Amino acid sequence: MPLDKDKVKSLISTGSDIAGAATGGAIGFLTGGPGGAAIGGSLGVIISKGLSDIADRLLSNREKIRVGATVTFALTKIKSRLDSGHELRNDGFFEDKERGRADAEEIFEGVLLKAKNEHEEKKTKILGNIFANTAFFPGFSVGEANHLLRIAENLTYREMCTLSLVHRKEKIPGIKLRECSYVDDIRDEKKLYGRSEYGTISNETMSMLQEAYEICDAGLMVCKVKHDEVGGAFWTLLGWADVVPDDLELTEMGERFYQVMGLDDIPEEDIREVSRYLS
Repeated sequence: MPLDKDKVKSLISTGSDIAGAATGGAIGFLTGGPGGAAIGGSLGVIISKGLSDIADRLLSNREKIRVGATVTFALTKIKSRLDSGHELRNDGFFEDKERGRADAEEIFEGVLLKAKNEHEEKKTKILGNIFANTAFFPGFSVGEANHLLRIAENLTYREMCTLSLVHRKEKIPGIKLRECSYVDDIRDEKKLYGRSEYGTISNETMSMLQEAYEICDAGLMVCKVKHDEVGGAFWTLLGWADVVPDDLELTEMGERFYQVMGLDDIPEEDIREVSRYLS
Protein backbone atom coordinates (compact mmCIF):
# COMPACT_ATOMS: atom_id res chain seq x y z
CA MET A 1 0.00 0.00 0.00
CA PRO A 2 1.60 3.27 -1.07
CA LEU A 3 2.07 5.80 1.68
CA ASP A 4 0.18 9.06 1.29
CA LYS A 5 2.34 11.45 3.30
CA ASP A 6 -0.05 14.34 2.91
CA LYS A 7 -2.88 12.24 4.31
CA VAL A 8 -0.72 11.17 7.26
CA LYS A 9 0.35 14.74 7.97
CA SER A 10 -3.23 15.94 7.76
CA LEU A 11 -4.41 13.30 10.22
CA ILE A 12 -1.72 14.15 12.77
CA SER A 13 -2.30 17.87 12.40
CA THR A 14 -5.96 17.51 13.36
CA GLY A 15 -4.77 16.44 16.82
CA SER A 16 -3.67 19.99 17.61
CA ASP A 17 -7.09 20.60 19.14
CA ILE A 18 -5.91 18.36 22.03
CA ALA A 19 -2.12 18.16 21.69
CA GLY A 20 -1.49 21.79 20.74
CA ALA A 21 1.64 22.93 18.97
CA ALA A 22 3.37 19.59 19.60
CA THR A 23 1.72 18.25 16.43
CA GLY A 24 4.18 20.18 14.27
CA GLY A 25 7.16 18.58 15.93
CA ALA A 26 5.54 15.15 15.70
CA ILE A 27 5.00 15.55 11.95
CA GLY A 28 8.59 16.67 11.49
CA PHE A 29 9.90 13.75 13.53
CA LEU A 30 7.90 11.24 11.49
CA THR A 31 8.49 12.68 8.02
CA GLY A 32 11.77 14.55 8.31
CA GLY A 33 10.19 17.95 7.83
CA PRO A 34 10.49 20.92 10.21
CA GLY A 35 11.04 19.73 13.75
CA GLY A 36 13.90 17.31 13.30
CA ALA A 37 15.23 14.31 11.42
CA ALA A 38 12.68 11.64 10.57
CA ILE A 39 12.31 8.58 12.76
CA GLY A 40 13.91 5.72 10.89
CA GLY A 41 13.85 1.94 10.67
CA SER A 42 10.97 -0.43 11.24
CA LEU A 43 9.32 1.80 13.85
CA GLY A 44 8.89 4.69 11.42
CA VAL A 45 7.50 2.35 8.77
CA ILE A 46 5.03 0.79 11.20
CA ILE A 47 3.74 4.16 12.41
CA SER A 48 3.43 5.52 8.87
CA LYS A 49 1.64 2.40 7.60
CA GLY A 50 -0.72 2.35 10.58
CA LEU A 51 -1.61 6.00 10.14
CA SER A 52 -2.09 5.66 6.41
CA ASP A 53 -4.41 2.70 6.98
CA ILE A 54 -6.60 4.40 9.57
CA ALA A 55 -6.66 7.60 7.51
CA ASP A 56 -8.43 5.61 4.77
CA ARG A 57 -11.24 4.68 7.13
CA LEU A 58 -14.39 6.70 7.64
CA LEU A 59 -13.73 8.80 10.75
CA SER A 60 -15.73 11.60 12.28
CA ASN A 61 -13.95 14.89 12.85
CA ARG A 62 -13.66 14.22 16.60
CA GLU A 63 -12.28 10.72 15.98
CA LYS A 64 -9.59 12.22 13.72
CA ILE A 65 -8.70 14.71 16.47
CA ARG A 66 -8.31 11.94 19.06
CA VAL A 67 -6.23 9.75 16.76
CA GLY A 68 -4.03 12.68 15.70
CA ALA A 69 -3.44 13.70 19.33
CA THR A 70 -2.61 10.14 20.40
CA VAL A 71 -0.03 9.79 17.64
CA THR A 72 1.42 13.20 18.53
CA PHE A 73 1.83 12.15 22.16
CA ALA A 74 3.36 8.82 21.12
CA LEU A 75 5.88 10.40 18.75
CA THR A 76 6.77 13.11 21.27
CA LYS A 77 7.44 10.47 23.94
CA ILE A 78 9.49 8.34 21.56
CA LYS A 79 11.63 11.32 20.52
CA SER A 80 12.15 12.33 24.14
CA ARG A 81 13.31 8.85 25.10
CA LEU A 82 15.64 8.60 22.10
CA ASP A 83 17.08 12.06 22.84
CA SER A 84 17.73 10.93 26.42
CA GLY A 85 19.84 8.01 25.19
CA HIS A 86 17.30 5.20 25.48
CA GLU A 87 17.39 2.51 22.81
CA LEU A 88 14.47 0.84 21.09
CA ARG A 89 13.98 -2.80 22.01
CA ASN A 90 15.70 -5.29 19.72
CA ASP A 91 13.88 -8.49 20.64
CA GLY A 92 11.93 -8.84 17.40
CA PHE A 93 9.04 -6.60 18.46
CA PHE A 94 9.26 -4.57 15.23
CA GLU A 95 9.92 -7.49 12.88
CA ASP A 96 7.33 -9.17 10.67
CA LYS A 97 6.59 -12.74 11.67
CA GLU A 98 6.75 -15.66 9.28
CA ARG A 99 2.97 -15.90 9.45
CA GLY A 100 1.70 -12.50 10.37
CA ARG A 101 2.62 -8.90 11.01
CA ALA A 102 4.94 -7.47 13.63
CA ASP A 103 3.77 -7.26 17.24
CA ALA A 104 4.43 -3.51 17.17
CA GLU A 105 2.09 -3.09 14.21
CA GLU A 106 -0.68 -4.96 16.04
CA ILE A 107 -0.29 -2.87 19.19
CA PHE A 108 -0.14 0.40 17.26
CA GLU A 109 -3.40 -0.42 15.49
CA GLY A 110 -4.94 -1.30 18.86
CA VAL A 111 -3.85 2.02 20.32
CA LEU A 112 -5.31 3.98 17.41
CA LEU A 113 -8.64 2.13 17.58
CA LYS A 114 -8.92 2.70 21.34
CA ALA A 115 -8.13 6.37 20.80
CA LYS A 116 -10.75 6.68 18.05
CA ASN A 117 -13.49 5.46 20.37
CA GLU A 118 -12.33 7.15 23.60
CA HIS A 119 -14.70 9.88 24.78
CA GLU A 120 -12.43 10.89 27.72
CA GLU A 121 -9.92 12.80 25.65
CA LYS A 122 -7.44 13.27 28.48
CA LYS A 123 -6.73 9.56 28.03
CA THR A 124 -5.24 10.14 24.56
CA LYS A 125 -1.89 10.96 26.13
CA ILE A 126 -1.94 7.75 28.14
CA LEU A 127 -2.79 5.72 25.04
CA GLY A 128 0.07 7.37 23.17
CA ASN A 129 2.37 6.57 26.08
CA ILE A 130 1.42 2.90 25.94
CA PHE A 131 2.72 2.47 22.40
CA ALA A 132 5.75 4.71 22.92
CA ASN A 133 6.86 3.01 26.14
CA THR A 134 6.14 -0.50 24.86
CA ALA A 135 8.65 0.24 22.09
CA PHE A 136 11.39 0.57 24.73
CA PHE A 137 10.40 -2.19 27.23
CA PRO A 138 12.16 -5.47 26.31
CA GLY A 139 10.11 -8.44 27.40
CA PHE A 140 6.81 -6.58 27.49
CA SER A 141 4.98 -9.11 25.35
CA VAL A 142 2.20 -8.54 22.87
CA GLY A 143 -0.08 -10.45 25.24
CA GLU A 144 0.72 -8.08 28.10
CA ALA A 145 0.31 -5.08 25.81
CA ASN A 146 -3.12 -6.23 24.66
CA HIS A 147 -4.12 -6.87 28.28
CA LEU A 148 -2.96 -3.38 29.20
CA LEU A 149 -4.91 -1.85 26.30
CA ARG A 150 -8.06 -3.53 27.58
CA ILE A 151 -7.31 -2.31 31.13
CA ALA A 152 -6.68 1.24 29.85
CA GLU A 153 -9.90 1.17 27.84
CA ASN A 154 -11.91 0.18 30.93
CA LEU A 155 -10.23 2.58 33.36
CA THR A 156 -11.74 6.04 33.65
CA TYR A 157 -9.36 8.98 33.60
CA ARG A 158 -10.20 9.53 37.27
CA GLU A 159 -9.18 5.94 38.03
CA MET A 160 -5.87 6.61 36.29
CA CYS A 161 -5.52 9.67 38.53
CA THR A 162 -6.17 7.44 41.54
CA LEU A 163 -3.39 5.08 40.47
CA SER A 164 -1.07 8.05 40.04
CA LEU A 165 -2.11 9.43 43.42
CA VAL A 166 -1.34 6.13 45.17
CA HIS A 167 2.05 5.94 43.43
CA ARG A 168 3.01 9.61 43.99
CA LYS A 169 1.35 10.47 47.33
CA GLU A 170 4.68 10.68 49.16
CA LYS A 171 6.16 12.96 46.50
CA ILE A 172 3.45 15.62 46.29
CA PRO A 173 3.49 18.10 49.20
CA GLY A 174 0.29 18.47 51.17
CA ILE A 175 -1.26 15.12 50.19
CA LYS A 176 -2.79 13.42 53.24
CA LEU A 177 -5.15 10.51 52.67
CA ARG A 178 -7.67 9.03 55.08
CA GLU A 179 -6.17 6.39 57.39
CA CYS A 180 -9.28 4.36 58.20
CA SER A 181 -12.16 2.75 56.32
CA TYR A 182 -15.68 4.12 55.96
CA VAL A 183 -17.49 1.25 57.67
CA ASP A 184 -17.96 3.14 60.95
CA ASP A 185 -19.28 6.17 59.07
CA ILE A 186 -22.00 4.02 57.55
CA ARG A 187 -22.81 2.43 60.89
CA ASP A 188 -22.99 5.81 62.64
CA GLU A 189 -25.20 7.26 59.93
CA LYS A 190 -27.64 4.35 60.17
CA LYS A 191 -27.76 4.66 63.94
CA LEU A 192 -28.25 8.41 63.81
CA TYR A 193 -30.84 8.61 61.08
CA GLY A 194 -32.36 5.14 61.22
CA ARG A 195 -31.84 4.68 57.48
CA SER A 196 -29.11 3.73 55.00
CA GLU A 197 -28.18 7.15 53.62
CA TYR A 198 -24.53 7.98 54.13
CA GLY A 199 -24.93 11.62 55.12
CA THR A 200 -21.40 12.90 55.60
CA ILE A 201 -19.94 10.66 52.89
CA SER A 202 -20.33 12.58 49.65
CA ASN A 203 -21.57 10.94 46.48
CA GLU A 204 -18.26 11.83 44.80
CA THR A 205 -16.31 10.03 47.53
CA MET A 206 -18.54 6.96 47.33
CA SER A 207 -18.10 6.85 43.57
CA MET A 208 -14.32 7.15 43.85
CA LEU A 209 -14.13 4.48 46.56
CA GLN A 210 -16.13 2.14 44.34
CA GLU A 211 -13.63 2.84 41.55
CA ALA A 212 -10.73 2.12 43.93
CA TYR A 213 -12.41 -1.15 44.91
CA GLU A 214 -12.73 -2.10 41.24
CA ILE A 215 -9.07 -1.23 40.58
CA CYS A 216 -8.12 -3.58 43.42
CA ASP A 217 -10.38 -6.26 41.93
CA ALA A 218 -8.54 -5.84 38.61
CA GLY A 219 -5.27 -6.69 40.37
CA LEU A 220 -3.62 -3.27 40.03
CA MET A 221 -3.87 -2.22 43.70
CA VAL A 222 -4.15 -3.75 47.16
CA CYS A 223 -5.07 -2.34 50.55
CA LYS A 224 -2.05 -3.25 52.72
CA VAL A 225 -2.19 -3.15 56.51
CA LYS A 226 0.36 -0.69 57.86
CA HIS A 227 2.42 -1.41 60.97
CA ASP A 228 1.66 -5.10 60.66
CA GLU A 229 4.00 -7.12 62.92
CA VAL A 230 4.07 -10.11 60.59
CA GLY A 231 4.29 -8.06 57.40
CA GLY A 232 2.45 -8.56 54.13
CA ALA A 233 -1.06 -8.49 55.59
CA PHE A 234 -3.86 -7.04 53.48
CA TRP A 235 -7.30 -5.70 54.24
CA THR A 236 -10.12 -7.91 52.97
CA LEU A 237 -12.28 -5.69 50.80
CA LEU A 238 -15.95 -6.67 50.65
CA GLY A 239 -17.03 -3.35 49.18
CA TRP A 240 -16.13 0.31 48.76
CA ALA A 241 -16.62 1.11 52.47
CA ASP A 242 -13.72 -1.20 53.39
CA VAL A 243 -11.18 0.81 51.36
CA VAL A 244 -8.54 2.63 53.45
CA PRO A 245 -7.14 5.28 51.07
CA ASP A 246 -3.77 5.74 52.81
CA ASP A 247 -3.19 1.97 52.82
CA LEU A 248 -3.60 1.57 49.06
CA GLU A 249 -0.52 0.35 47.18
CA LEU A 250 0.12 -0.72 43.61
CA THR A 251 0.69 -4.41 43.00
CA GLU A 252 3.65 -5.65 40.98
CA MET A 253 1.45 -5.76 37.89
CA GLY A 254 0.05 -2.34 38.80
CA GLU A 255 3.57 -0.89 38.98
CA ARG A 256 4.50 -2.45 35.65
CA PHE A 257 1.40 -1.18 33.90
CA TYR A 258 1.79 2.21 35.61
CA GLN A 259 5.22 2.65 34.02
CA VAL A 260 4.08 1.65 30.54
CA MET A 261 1.03 3.95 30.73
CA GLY A 262 3.36 6.76 31.82
CA LEU A 263 1.01 7.89 34.58
CA ASP A 264 3.67 10.21 35.99
CA ASP A 265 2.57 12.47 33.12
CA ILE A 266 -0.80 13.10 34.78
CA PRO A 267 -0.77 16.75 35.94
CA GLU A 268 -0.36 17.34 39.67
CA GLU A 269 -3.51 19.46 39.72
CA ASP A 270 -5.56 16.43 38.63
CA ILE A 271 -3.95 14.34 41.39
CA ARG A 272 -4.81 16.95 44.01
CA GLU A 273 -8.41 17.09 42.80
CA VAL A 274 -8.77 13.33 43.32
CA SER A 275 -7.04 13.42 46.72
CA ARG A 276 -9.60 15.92 48.07
CA TYR A 277 -12.25 13.20 48.16
CA LEU A 278 -10.04 10.53 49.71
CA SER A 279 -8.62 12.60 52.54
